[in-house]
Amino acid sequence: MDSLLKNRMSDGLIVLYFTTIVIYSFFVFYDYQPLKGFFGFIRIPVLLLLYYFTSVKRDYVYFLALFIFQITYLLFNKSTETSMFYGALASVIFRFLMIVIIYKAIREKEWMLTILAGLPFLFVHLFLIDLVKDVISNSIYLWILNGLLTALLGGISVSNYYYNPGNKSLWLLISCLFFVVQIGLFFINRFYLKQQIFLQLIIIIYGISNFTFYKFMIVKEKEECEPN
Repeated sequence: MDSLLKNRMSDGLIVLYFTTIVIYSFFVFYDYQPLKGFFGFIRIPVLLLLYYFTSVKRDYVYFLALFIFQITYLLFNKSTETSMFYGALASVIFRFLMIVIIYKAIREKEWMLTILAGLPFLFVHLFLIDLVKDVISNSIYLWILNGLLTALLGGISVSNYYYNPGNKSLWLLISCLFFVVQIGLFFINRFYLKQQIFLQLIIIIYGISNFTFYKFMIVKEKEECEPN
């Protein structure tokens, strides 16, 4: 594909991605059911398309991770006990795949700082679980595992940026921190205190966290393709 056409397509898809998020947020705020479902559904497909056209070394684990993320969104859109259980399971798989991607991308692993940096995230997550343990009793162990993986994501991103500052590490740090905030807000809004402001923040942070992780993937792949 011609590089100019590729750049134009990339810019167009980025605009489409964030436009979709804004429109979805608008329809969620006014609870307009038909279009709310449509715009909520197409966010990840647009991001997948963006990655497909701009990636120089396509990572199919990332494709799988986004596919699982889409399944998570669809499951959490329902309110049944079964859908919430499988949604929690899908969320665990998504975070595990993210860790696999990050683990392969980071050459120097500083596990001591990773653990120390991840502990605050873990404590907050466990505190939230304790608040709603009666509501999530059928999936509590999945949520604890989710908390461990989320804390690991936060710890890895912080320690990696500390030891390897740079564009790739910055995108990863921003993405993982937004993922941590997103899951916390989701937990509060879904199980403890439903507020419209929380829902709007979840949508916006959802969009930013996925986009910044996409940017991390693009920078990572370009670095891997550069001659040593």
